[in-house]
Amino acid sequence: MEKNYQKENRNRRRSRDLLVEKILQRFPARRLDNDDELFDALEEYDSYRNERYERLADDQGKLCKLFTANPKMGAFISDVIGGDDALVACVRYFGRDMLDCAQDEGRMAEVRRANDEYLSRMARFNELESQMRDNLQKSTRCMERFKADKGMSDSEFESFLDRVYHLCNHVFMGELNDEVLELLFKGLHYDSDLSCAEHDGEVRGRNARIVFEKRERSGDSLPPLRNSGSFEAGDDQSPFFGNRRRRSVWDL
Repeated sequence: MEKNYQKENRNRRRSRDLLVEKILQRFPARRLDNDDELFDALEEYDSYRNERYERLADDQGKLCKLFTANPKMGAFISDVIGGDDALVACVRYFGRDMLDCAQDEGRMAEVRRANDEYLSRMARFNELESQMRDNLQKSTRCMERFKADKGMSDSEFESFLDRVYHLCNHVFMGELNDEVLELLFKGLHYDSDLSCAEHDGEVRGRNARIVFEKRERSGDSLPPLRNSGSFEAGDDQSPFFGNRRRRSVWDL
């Protein structure tokens, strides 16, 4: 029976560790030192999963409606996902419609306008991607210097960059949860908080020095000593050394 209990306890512990691991993958900077923090993170993780499920279910519903309303679109997307060439699949399912559009100036104008928007987005995306690669290449020395100054190993620095990218991804996607806002707030106010702490330390040190100087001027720089005049026969302490004295006949 004791073996079964130990096995059940190990299984429960393993399940808890797996759950904590999943939560930390989503919230790597989250502290899970006690059950309250674990349950708070679990509630937020559950809300995040439910929100993603609802979005996926909504997108899936829209795709189902699109496929039902336009079966050719569904077949086209299915072929492209299956590995067919997108242009060939487009001609296969929309060739006659595309030829018909060539005779309609209004429709062709819409097609050209949509194509121009697509080309503009792709050009902007390629420009940003190229700029990002150039900036990373230029930042190599700075990152190496930062890693050396902080005494980080390669794995520690990679973990640090993962957390940075994780935070930036939340910001770019608009997912400003409590963890992201707290990290951003601490980062933005670090200098001002440090300056306030230094100022408070200077004020406390100055006040302590003023009190000490006042005590010196008033002759009260020594700690209070026991007055020998207050020594009574019933005391067990020596008035000068504080040691227990030997009883005499006068104490009887």
